[in-house]
Amino acid sequence: MRDRLAATVERIPPLVRAIVAVLAFAGVAIWLTVTTWHNLSSSRLDIGPLTDFRDAVYYPLVALRDGVNPYAVESYYRHYPVGQEFPLYTPIHLVLHSPLLLFSFPVARAVAFGWNLALVLGYAAVVLRLIAVRLTLASVFGLGTLILLSDPGKFDLRTGQPTLMIVIALVLALRAVAAASSARTDTAGPSAPVSFLVGVLGVVVVWSKPTFAIPLVVLLVARARSRLAVVGTAVAVGISALVLPLLVDAAGGIGDLIDSWQDSARITSRSGQSRLGSDLRIDAANAFVRVTRLHPSEGLATAAGLLLLLAGAWLVYRLHRHDPAGDREELALALVCLLVLTSMYHVPYDYLLLVVPVAMLLRPRPTHTIAWPRHARTVVALMLLVPLVDPLGWSPVNAVLGKSGFEWMFGPTMFAVFVLTSLAICAWTAFRQLHTAPVATPTAPLEATP
Repeated sequence: MRDRLAATVERIPPLVRAIVAVLAFAGVAIWLTVTTWHNLSSSRLDIGPLTDFRDAVYYPLVALRDGVNPYAVESYYRHYPVGQEFPLYTPIHLVLHSPLLLFSFPVARAVAFGWNLALVLGYAAVVLRLIAVRLTLASVFGLGTLILLSDPGKFDLRTGQPTLMIVIALVLALRAVAAASSARTDTAGPSAPVSFLVGVLGVVVVWSKPTFAIPLVVLLVARARSRLAVVGTAVAVGISALVLPLLVDAAGGIGDLIDSWQDSARITSRSGQSRLGSDLRIDAANAFVRVTRLHPSEGLATAAGLLLLLAGAWLVYRLHRHDPAGDREELALALVCLLVLTSMYHVPYDYLLLVVPVAMLLRPRPTHTIAWPRHARTVVALMLLVPLVDPLGWSPVNAVLGKSGFEWMFGPTMFAVFVLTSLAICAWTAFRQLHTAPVATPTAPLEATP
């Protein structure tokens, strides 16, 4: 079926494909822009579009500029028109978004929205390179349109979250790892230093959000890329150290700054969207609570997530030792993406990371043979596609669920169960792979020629 669809698309003239793709992206982008700005609210409550941009991106920068500690919840609320506390992003987050201080809040909001639209195309290009698809206007804008139409794509854009930048950086780090592996085995030469620098930059950007960075660093080490993880983390620490004196001065001392971090973490963990059992969380611990109705402590849930991460890292490590070239393939990358999403706190817009495994699994079977159980590859792709499509957001489906009495089991609960089931299938496939002889490196390149 995929071959017939590809053949049908290929029969369309390239210029027509490009025009249709660009117009489709522009149409969806205009629709999202108009509907977002139409629903903007002047309330300081945590309601309406782009409130995450207001509370977690723009006003923390203003606070730091004004000498106010953005992590101190009470003073942050008192000085600025925000509706929620500043989450425990690292100072990297403040550095990355500091250019927004050049603008007033309304202008900065529009600039950030436009920047995120551009990042959608950047993400599409990175994913296409990863799966060895040639970059054309049709392919980039076509995939970009699908990402915009996806539920996490719309959610991220309408809230003003910086997730797109972080996801792109994470994928660039993974792609750089694969390229470095290729350089080591194929003597690619000059591309290796560039690849390493791109990977370091990716790790640095990802460190703006520890719930992405901690799993990434652990999994990079498991893939024998400790140097990349250490250098990227060291650079992130160095950049954070440049901002730390400003934070210490705003807080009134290092002890007060640490106290504000603790208070912010405590308040965040008790908020409606962050506490265990929330209908917004998508991680494994939250899925366990919603399905079983048991309520362990947050500390126990965090420990369980770390154990899941370490178990997955051990499997990734074994896969790499078994076949070093295989960590460029869909099984290893799917495991990494799923472990990042399930082991620590995440919310639905973080499902943007699923575009990577879905794109890899929906392409024709790669040359590098993986011992997937029968139909498992297709099943995993379809299950991971559901959170991206989110049929539960459709009005008719929502109306039926609202009358069933089981709505609490659907939405993020069902999606999280699908992701966890996909992780289990990938883990089982990896165990099977460990008992087969390594096969030759795929003849197709990891990345297509632009």
